[in-house]
Amino acid sequence: MMTTRSALVLAVSAMGLLATGVVEAQSQTPGPSAAQAQCLGFRETLFLTLDRAPEIGAAEARSEEAEAVVREVRSLRLPQVSTFGRGAVGDNGLSTTQIENQYGLRVSQRVWDFGDSRYALDAARAGLDRQASVEDSVRLGTAMTVAQAYLMQLEAESMLRVVDERREYFFRQQRSVDTLLAEGGATRAESAQIAAELAQAEAEMMELQSVADRAAVRIYEYAGVWPSLCSVEALESAMGQMMQALPDAQTAVDRAMDANPQLSSRRASVRSLEAQRERQRRSRLPVVEVVGIVSYAYDDDFDTWQARDRVGVDVSVPLYSGSALGARNDQAQARLSGEEFALRAEQRDVREEAHIAFRRQLSLASQLVRREAVADSQYAYFDAISGEFQYGLGTLPDLVSARLNYEQAELDVVRARFQLIREQLGLLNLTAQLLDAAPDPETAQ
Repeated sequence: MMTTRSALVLAVSAMGLLATGVVEAQSQTPGPSAAQAQCLGFRETLFLTLDRAPEIGAAEARSEEAEAVVREVRSLRLPQVSTFGRGAVGDNGLSTTQIENQYGLRVSQRVWDFGDSRYALDAARAGLDRQASVEDSVRLGTAMTVAQAYLMQLEAESMLRVVDERREYFFRQQRSVDTLLAEGGATRAESAQIAAELAQAEAEMMELQSVADRAAVRIYEYAGVWPSLCSVEALESAMGQMMQALPDAQTAVDRAMDANPQLSSRRASVRSLEAQRERQRRSRLPVVEVVGIVSYAYDDDFDTWQARDRVGVDVSVPLYSGSALGARNDQAQARLSGEEFALRAEQRDVREEAHIAFRRQLSLASQLVRREAVADSQYAYFDAISGEFQYGLGTLPDLVSARLNYEQAELDVVRARFQLIREQLGLLNLTAQLLDAAPDPETAQ
């Protein structure tokens, strides 16, 4: 006859629970698509999410806007061509009135501005880099949301299988106790105790099923497929492959400082503000343009149209602005200083989080080994109590207590395993490794 330990191992390896039903319901209900016939892997889930998330589309639209700003600023260095038309009537001299009509083209080219256009372009390019980092941050946040839902569903299903094994165990015990109770071999108190444990297991299963359902719905809304997740071992394998890029704490810190999109966004913002400050500093300097005009004008005296052309140099120099130029320069310097301090604070926080996360996941890996050892010891104790109980050497409360302690140890193993995975996931998110796990769908094809 199969032991309880063997049944539990088989149940854990089966991976048989969907978010909407138990194993038997799954086997009898055909899936809605061919994609659901296979399990949904962790990397595949992230890929499907990034391929259809509206948040990413909105971020890409803002990046396109930043590109348009760069093109607009670049036009400062290019010739400007416009057409004009004028019509007027009025005094011409002391006693005559003249009609004047004119239309033509005006061409201007900025030839010297003491770096104004260059710094404007630098600021716009830095703004584009910042928006690209914001887009990566949105992509990373979306992937993190779905990854957490993936872990939530898989953890709930793993715990559900452990509790379901407890429910099956107490269900069998209840039938045995009820039989003994009819024959006078058991007491009503023992039967009530077994019934209470059975009801408790069923209540916990309902709660865990609700958690799994909630996570499954989130994955479905983000990824577009109803999730039948792969095994915990497959997830651990995927996480292990990604963690290979972070072999030690210093590597994790360096990767976080270089690749974290929030830090990249801050650095780009600092560069943009530096260029804006320099542009404000040079706002008192002249701007020199070459201007040419070609037109046709109506000569009222001779009632004819005549061609006119003019080439000249326009020099624009602000002389007095009521301290507006100085105020704008001070504003630019203050914004730059504030952004530099914010960057330093965020760098400090990222370094701290990277150090803590790396050491935390090492600690959790050691804890998982010990939790598994505790579960093995609890099973050995439960197995011994079960043997004694069969020969009338143990009491039912001892058997129930041993069973509950063993199950709690198994649940602690599940929690420790997923706590480790979550800590690794947080470190991968901090170092932007999660984007390497799920590349841009356009570049992946």
